[in-house]
Amino acid sequence: MRAAIYNGGVRPITVENLPEPVAAPDQLLIEIAYCGVCGSDVSMTAGGPFDYPKGHCFGHEFAGTILELGREVTGFRRGDRVACMPNSGCGRCEACREGRLLLCAKGRPSFGFAERTTVAAAYAVRLPDSLSIADGALIEPMACGLRALRGAGMRGGERVLVLGAGSMALSVVWWARALGAGRVVVASRSARARDLCIAFGADCVHSFDEDDPGELAAALGGAPHIVAECVGKPGLLNRALDLVHMGGTVIAMGMCMTPEPILPIARTFKEARIIFPLGYSPAEFAEAARAFDSARFCPETMVSDVLPLDKLGGALNALRAGEKMQKVHIDPRPR
Repeated sequence: MRAAIYNGGVRPITVENLPEPVAAPDQLLIEIAYCGVCGSDVSMTAGGPFDYPKGHCFGHEFAGTILELGREVTGFRRGDRVACMPNSGCGRCEACREGRLLLCAKGRPSFGFAERTTVAAAYAVRLPDSLSIADGALIEPMACGLRALRGAGMRGGERVLVLGAGSMALSVVWWARALGAGRVVVASRSARARDLCIAFGADCVHSFDEDDPGELAAALGGAPHIVAECVGKPGLLNRALDLVHMGGTVIAMGMCMTPEPILPIARTFKEARIIFPLGYSPAEFAEAARAFDSARFCPETMVSDVLPLDKLGGALNALRAGEKMQKVHIDPRPR
């Protein structure tokens, strides 16, 4: 089967023929329909210290159709459309017991930039009829917003400021509205993302370059109780701390890969806190699918480009160079 391989450093992504995957007794063999390009895919194929392993396939936002079932699998049928979690935890370690699936050291990873992959049945969710298979490939990034706001202690009524307008930002916007935020404001340099942010639940969108804290506070009705930093550029974590309400929470979702100095005493006098959420629990992943079904919400409206597998490397380079694409989906199925 064909799969995209990261070759380390800034070497080109190659599409290679790999052995066909075979489902273990507890696994599903999946024909991948779509795999989303995440900001981490862009950052972790750039020759930095946090890069993916050299010589490996990657991609973690995927959905597809079941081709085969392992002999121990029940509750699924061939032809079912499923959204998949990219790491099958062992289910026994402390990370798994605490719902930190992506931190399981014994997990079996699955990769989406390929024609087929295997996934443990326990970490796949059948898609409801109301969701397309492209929607299914967006459950993974959208579930991240749910975990982030739960980690921030959101109860309802909070003023939420989201820095950025990419897929992580949109996931926070949607869940902030779904969980009962009082006001949701997005700050972004992308004017073209305004309508999408409003459609996902933002009350308004302001410009990074023109707004000052007073204008943002006026739009929110006060300083934000929660600020989600979803860009990952140096300086924005400190900006979020400047803007957040006393006793408020900053959610670091941008995964900035350069150091950012923070002056502790300045933050102490605001009693602000920062959290660094990673992924979601299996329960939160399934909850996202149910929520989109009940809300008749179609997250695929955020997809701006659908490209074949051999265009993945070019898409990563374009995104790294700053080209404006909202969400890119790779369709690895043969043409």
